[in-house]
Amino acid sequence: MDATSVITGDVDKTQIPPLNQKRILAFVNHFLVSTCTFLNEFALGCETKFVEMERQLQKTEAALIILEAKLASIPTEHHVADEPSRIPEPSEELNEPAPILDSKVPSADSQPEPEDPPECVGVRACDDLRYRKFFKMVQVGVPAPAVKQKMKSEGLEPRILDTPNLILADGLRE
Repeated sequence: MDATSVITGDVDKTQIPPLNQKRILAFVNHFLVSTCTFLNEFALGCETKFVEMERQLQKTEAALIILEAKLASIPTEHHVADEPSRIPEPSEELNEPAPILDSKVPSADSQPEPEDPPECVGVRACDDLRYRKFFKMVQVGVPAPAVKQKMKSEGLEPRILDTPNLILADGLRE
C-alpha cells in the first residue's frame, strides 16, 4: 500500500488491519470518566459560590432593613420645619380674627381656584411619600447605586434620585 493509493481512495479496505477495539474502548471510557468528573467538580464549585453569594445577599438585605428602620425613626427636616410654622399661625389668627376673616371672604372666590391647581399639578420628588426615604438614605451616606437598586426592587424609578426637584404628577403627600 503506497501513499498515492491512500490519497486517491484506491485502497482495498479488506487488506487494512482492524483497530484494536479494547484500546479504543479504554480511550472512550477514560474520556467519558474524566469529562464527567470535571463537570461534577465544576457544578459543585458553582453551587458553592452561589450559596456564598446568597448568604452575603441575605446579610446585606438584613443590614438594609436595619438601616431603613433607623431612618424611619429619624424625624425629617420637613416635619420639624412645619411644626413651628403651624404653631404661630393659629396664635396670629387668634390675635386678629376679624381682619383675617374679612380679607379671606372676598378673595375666597378668586384665590382658591389658582391655589388648588398647583397642588394638583404634582409633588416634588424629594417630598413624595414613596421616594422620601430614599433621599434620606442618600443624605445619611448610603451609596447612590445601592439606593437605586433598592428603588428598583420596590418597583420605583431609580432615575428620580438624580433629580430631587422633579415634579411628579402622581406624587403622594402626607
